Amino acid sequence: MTEVKTAVKISVAQAPELEKALKTVLETEEKEIVVNMEDTIYMSSVGLRVFQKKINASGKTMVLKNVRPQMKEIFEVTGFVGVLSFE
Repeated sequence: MTEVKTAVKISVAQAPELEKALKTVLETEEKEIVVNMEDTIYMSSVGLRVFQKKINASGKTMVLKNVRPQMKEIFEVTGFVGVLSFE
């Protein structure tokens, strides 16, 4: 299991860094990717697109952990809850 830690904000400025980190992990043999979102308090639609692109392309399991309630609500409203796992 490999873990990626997200930034406090995931917007246009941080999205390329997140995308690069996820891409690196997805290129490994790992079957499960854990995304630690304990510090994240804001995510724009650009951040959501990064998750969507990487989930659709990977075929691997992505687990989000330490997701703050307001962030989980964003995933719920946008329909990601059925695609991602939460710890």
